[in-house]
Amino acid sequence: MLTFFSGDVALEYTSSSPTNFVKSVAASPTTTDSVKAVATNIILQSKDGGQTWQDISHSLPENEQPEGFFAGESDLYLHGKNEMYRSKSNLKTPVWEKETEKNWKQVQKDLEGNVVESEGVFMATGTKGIMRSTDNGEHWEYVISEGGVGIAIERIDGGFAAITYNTSTKSRRIRISSDSGKTWKAIDEGLQPSLSISSIKQMGKYLICGHPDGIFRSSDMGKTWNIVHSSVDKIYVKAGNSVASSDNRNVFKIFVSGNVLYAVARNSGC
Repeated sequence: MLTFFSGDVALEYTSSSPTNFVKSVAASPTTTDSVKAVATNIILQSKDGGQTWQDISHSLPENEQPEGFFAGESDLYLHGKNEMYRSKSNLKTPVWEKETEKNWKQVQKDLEGNVVESEGVFMATGTKGIMRSTDNGEHWEYVISEGGVGIAIERIDGGFAAITYNTSTKSRRIRISSDSGKTWKAIDEGLQPSLSISSIKQMGKYLICGHPDGIFRSSDMGKTWNIVHSSVDKIYVKAGNSVASSDNRNVFKIFVSGNVLYAVARNSGC
């Protein structure tokens, strides 16, 4: 059975456990009581198309490890390793409260990014790349196949955007199609090659990419990219243009809900 996704709801879930994304707050030297450490840079929110980002994770407990995220019209859900939390999406300063696993199961009905549809053409991620169907899913053919799996498939204005793994370059590649998925053009030349590119989303005229080096935005459909938020971790330096055999930095995964963007920090290996 095919599953369709609304552009007003963002949902993601994985069973993998990322590393910590939190920093401790030092105790004030003028007090004898220690200051309770707070979470930082777990969830970011942007209301201006990705130009600026606000950290909305401060009321989450220290050491929480995100495994799933859901952004609806009125509610936000974060599924951590140990607990589940809910907040209202319209709050200026979100307050996260514990929820039950039952509520998470109610919102976790579909996984994001498996199948999308535009003008009768279906696109899906597969074990060998990106697949396409023009007969309501009865038959499928691979339109991107580079030896690796399909990572993500998204609808964008005039077509689709996809992330796949290329076994020759040993990196994830980003491509777009403007002819219903028949042909594809690479748009990642302005980004450092990486094994861990996590997301490609559209907000208005901008494409937004989650990369281990940070959050990048393009106003010309991937011809050029500008960094709009730095990496969770320090910039990784390596010689030449080769792709590192491993990269354990965290990476922001991007979600769209209405006119709001969310970026959730998680382990780049997920």
